[in-house]
Amino acid sequence: MRTWLRQIIANCSHCHDTVVMHQLLRFNEDGETGEVLRVIQVWPERQARELHPSAPNAVRDLFAEGARAEAAEAYRAAGAMYRAAVEELCKDLGAAGGNLAKKIDDLVNRGVTPEIMEGLHEARLLGNWSLHDGLEFSAEEVADVAELIAEAVHILYVQPEERRAMRDARKARRDAFGAQNP
Repeated sequence: MRTWLRQIIANCSHCHDTVVMHQLLRFNEDGETGEVLRVIQVWPERQARELHPSAPNAVRDLFAEGARAEAAEAYRAAGAMYRAAVEELCKDLGAAGGNLAKKIDDLVNRGVTPEIMEGLHEARLLGNWSLHDGLEFSAEEVADVAELIAEAVHILYVQPEERRAMRDARKARRDAFGAQNP
């Protein structure tokens, strides 16, 4: 068996920037067939995910640790930290229950939609299976859970903050107009 490193230069289908990937290949004795052992992005350096500053610091910190694990391809560790971020999010929202599943279910009493709750349950399950059963997940599965958490944070924290800022700006304009035209 022979092992080769192939460098691939491509355009990202999402942002259209140039990316450089290294692909580790192992060829069989015939030199024709083999398998891809690993593909890593080497440039630009992968950046860990971050949550919006509107999210509570404790949630952001746990999520950031999960994102660093994900970027390092430590997917079970990422799953565990993303689960911890969900638990902290439930705590911040005042969810009640004896375990995380019940806390997520209780979010319906705090105005959280069933879709968001379903995404949080997905993160809980991935974390549980990573921790308790030692299951390994693909990069795509872990990324999907991270996106579900980021979406929940956007809906639960970012959008209300944006609406509050727009409301304050409208009030400031009205107040300024009213001061000019008594």
